[in-house]
Amino acid sequence: MSKPTIEKITVIGGGSTYTPELIDGFIQHEPDLQVDEIALYDIDEERLNIVGGMAQRQVQYAELDTKVTLNLDRPKAVDGAKFVLSSMRIGHMAARILDEKIPLKYNVIGQETTGPGGTFKAFRTIPVTLDIAKDMEKYAPDAWYINFTNPSGIMTEAILKHTNLNVVGLCNNPINTIAAMAEAFHVEPKDVFLEWMGLNHVNWVRKVYIKGEDVTQQLIDNLEKMVDIEEMPKIDPDLVRTLGVMPTYYLQYYYFHPQRLAEAKAAEKSRGQVVLEVEKELLKKYADPNVMIKPPELAQRGGARYSEAAVNLIMSLMLDRRDVQIVVARNGTSIPDLDPDVSVEVPCVVGAHGVTPLSMGRLPESIRALCQHAKAWESATVKAAVSGSRRDAYLAMLQNPLVPDYPTAVKLVDEMLEAHKQYLPQFFKK
Repeated sequence: MSKPTIEKITVIGGGSTYTPELIDGFIQHEPDLQVDEIALYDIDEERLNIVGGMAQRQVQYAELDTKVTLNLDRPKAVDGAKFVLSSMRIGHMAARILDEKIPLKYNVIGQETTGPGGTFKAFRTIPVTLDIAKDMEKYAPDAWYINFTNPSGIMTEAILKHTNLNVVGLCNNPINTIAAMAEAFHVEPKDVFLEWMGLNHVNWVRKVYIKGEDVTQQLIDNLEKMVDIEEMPKIDPDLVRTLGVMPTYYLQYYYFHPQRLAEAKAAEKSRGQVVLEVEKELLKKYADPNVMIKPPELAQRGGARYSEAAVNLIMSLMLDRRDVQIVVARNGTSIPDLDPDVSVEVPCVVGAHGVTPLSMGRLPESIRALCQHAKAWESATVKAAVSGSRRDAYLAMLQNPLVPDYPTAVKLVDEMLEAHKQYLPQFFKK
């Protein structure tokens, strides 16, 4: 029996240092899936050539019958693709570092997904994403847009509200948490089911099932014994017991903002500065013609298991597996406490029909207000990114749960708009 074939997959942001991780995912799944072409697109020709050269060597070394093409022409890269994967950073790492550092002056942690940094990353990225969507609607109208780009929930919501594309958002948090639970209970990841509810990076695990058995209380009772499990969310066990659900990694910025703020102020380097150094070393490795497989240093970049999550998602969409995966999709009736047209991150049935969220029911009272607050910020951020209205930007910033008051919101917006002016033309129309 011949294996299924995908004629073309396009990667937007193909010069990302993540790309070799993604290529490795297709190499690992080569027995199950044939990809004829992986088209890497980027606006940075130097990075595209370095990372693209690495990707080509990976494929050749693994003896895959896959062509990796390097593209500076976006319509050409998108034309005929069955899947378009987005992993881009408008303004590069320098913009992230500004996102992290400017808010600290106002006693707010920048955080590139949940804080003011997430607001401005979305402001920079949504217009570009909607331009990409126009290319897809013209050259690949039936393709799936798979969004890795952070903040993933906000990006996915923008595409859902402003295009007719098939879109799904993807994050590695769920698959990493499933791996942690599998390690904690000495089972395989396939034996774990999580009642995962909320938004991307604003989510909680309500129930944990192992082979169909509810082990949630057992988990909560034994959290102190699980501190050595690398991917177990590092959240105060007393908080978990107070909430009655398990917060995931990024909720630390909401529940422990003063502590995270103090740590960020005391740190010698921001996370963006650390990642910039890691990326420089990775690019040196990628430029070495003798390097044929992804280097171990890539693990320091973050994004563990992204390739596994991506390939699983693609295969389920293509092969109509109708299995359950935790992804970002339109809410519909999944969480009645949120509007139907917003994005949520919940377990979904994934098949050739598309992505169908499971009905998760109402949010527990202990988390409902924070989730609704964060969603108001996300939706306001989408609106402001599209409108280019400074007033809308103030409102979006004011609704971020980490921003304490209106004067602070105004100062943040004014300073960050000026800092990122070259990437925010919608806010500086003549």
